[in-house]
Amino acid sequence: MSFEEREHTADILMHVRAPDLCSLFSECGHALMAVMYRGDYGSDLSYSFTVTGTDQEQLLQAFLSELLCVTETENVVFSGISVTIEGDLLTATLSGEPFDREKHGGGTEVKGISFFGLAIRQEQDDYVLDILFDV
Repeated sequence: MSFEEREHTADILMHVRAPDLCSLFSECGHALMAVMYRGDYGSDLSYSFTVTGTDQEQLLQAFLSELLCVTETENVVFSGISVTIEGDLLTATLSGEPFDREKHGGGTEVKGISFFGLAIRQEQDDYVLDILFDV
């Protein structure tokens, strides 16, 4: 499992790879947290939510949008992100800690998750995608 930032003219483009679909979604969540926050994150708090989507890309966009909303409204930085997918339903189980400007500050504000170019594909034994975070 991995993610890396790739060049983009205006926003943040992340290339994500994982051995299965659930891990790919989790890695996308970790990539989002890495863009938004710096430092190490604890796991004192637990959250969960469910989202639906008509296809894998819509499900991923719904998941990341909800993760973005929860981290901002609850003021929590997530270190643990676990995803299960059953049909068109995704359940996310999260662990994290309250945001601390001194510990987590210095990241980039993400305004939204773009559908532009979002396509999940398989390459050999991995699931791969490029995802654009609107900043």
